[in-house]
Amino acid sequence: MVKVKQRSWIGLIILLLFLIVLGGCGNAAESESTKQSVSNNQATADTKIIKTVDGDVEIPANPQRIVTQGYLANFLVFDVKPVGAPYWEIESPYTMELSEGITDIGQIDGGSVEKILSLKPDLIVTVGGDEKLNEQYRKIAPTLVIPYGTYHEVHEEMRAFGEILGKEKEAEEWLQKFDEKVVKAKDSIKGLIKEGTTFSLMGPFGKEFYVYGDGVNRGGQAIYQQLGLTPPEIVRKDLIEPNINALSISQEKIADYAGDYIFLDISGEAEFDEKDPVWSTIDAVKNNRVFNLNPERFWPYDPIAVESQVEEIASILKNRLEKEK
Repeated sequence: MVKVKQRSWIGLIILLLFLIVLGGCGNAAESESTKQSVSNNQATADTKIIKTVDGDVEIPANPQRIVTQGYLANFLVFDVKPVGAPYWEIESPYTMELSEGITDIGQIDGGSVEKILSLKPDLIVTVGGDEKLNEQYRKIAPTLVIPYGTYHEVHEEMRAFGEILGKEKEAEEWLQKFDEKVVKAKDSIKGLIKEGTTFSLMGPFGKEFYVYGDGVNRGGQAIYQQLGLTPPEIVRKDLIEPNINALSISQEKIADYAGDYIFLDISGEAEFDEKDPVWSTIDAVKNNRVFNLNPERFWPYDPIAVESQVEEIASILKNRLEKEK
């Protein structure tokens, strides 16, 4: 009996030792699993997911080498300098002084791919347009395709790029100052505009004549959204309410879309005869209530541009309306 008991104890001790060893291995495995979990969490913390028209895209949480096509100012406004951008953004009057050291990647075409590749970006942000090019960009680095006109308003745009860059706080701080400038600009023309006065934004581009709404074209956001100037009812109905940025119209319909005042953009190598009978008989033209806009200053539609355009439009109106009183 004793021998049996000894064998039982020995067996029990062996079993306990086995369980202890097994437990140790389990703890070691658990410890290793925990380390792996932490490692995975750290990897996740290094990236973020951004929703785009192409679905969710994983990008670096803190990109260091950004190439952009169409959104240079959106980075510069956050004091983030991309390594590459098209020449037409680098040379913009709103970004020129901030663009030193940024490489010109040319047009959005096949020639840009090799230039972008040479810059070794860790993030590409583009207006897209050519899906074949977008696919090539994706092979170089994580790529956010943000089509032209995606953002209809500066607050939406700033917050979107604040999220991309992890600078949400900075976005809100900038917007607060922006809103204060808008209020100041509106106050500067308060009382100068009679109730019911309407303003149109229009002009020839190439061989077409366009009317513009309150979106990204020709200062429309500054004129209608921020300063709150009143469009003709037909402009509201045909462009602003349906969210249409630009509408090509025939020469015979120009008077229908003309407001009491007209902001005129002549661009795209357009040949425009301001003595044309149709144009010269419009009331705003006859009463010298046409403001010629500088395309270089009113084509850009980024937050920096909109901020400046708000102040410029207010100044133009203040100078003219004070003389009319």
